[in-house]
Amino acid sequence: MVHSENGLQVDLEALRERLENADLIVIGFQAFAERLLLDARSSPTEGPLVAVVAPVSSVQERYAWLGKHRSSFGLPEDFTFAMWPHSISLIRDQDVLGPMGARMAAVSNEADLAMSRALARLEVLERRAVREAVLGGPAWESLWPDEDED
Repeated sequence: MVHSENGLQVDLEALRERLENADLIVIGFQAFAERLLLDARSSPTEGPLVAVVAPVSSVQERYAWLGKHRSSFGLPEDFTFAMWPHSISLIRDQDVLGPMGARMAAVSNEADLAMSRALARLEVLERRAVREAVLGGPAWESLWPDEDED
């Protein structure tokens, strides 16, 4: 069990079990909207998929996205959505995605590179979100009035 600064817990054993067995896992983050999509399904002509994707409002929308981008596989037999309340660096440091990465690497020589690129993209999104939270951005409202507004 991993605790975050805000008290949220992640059952790492349960998450690892899903990463070892699920066809499709989508992981959401608190600081930014994008999701990490991990689709372990593969065929002789198409490998597994690691992608940073836009959020959707329902499972049906995610299935429609999959139908457009992974139509040769049909609907996944097993779909898991999880929220990750910690930093992206903790995912890397704890090798949280290791079980899924190993499954993907067993069928694709490109899986490790895809996972590294996705994590790098998530780190950029996280840094951007933190910077916008500190400096003020469209998604963040200041608790203090701007001095120029007097």
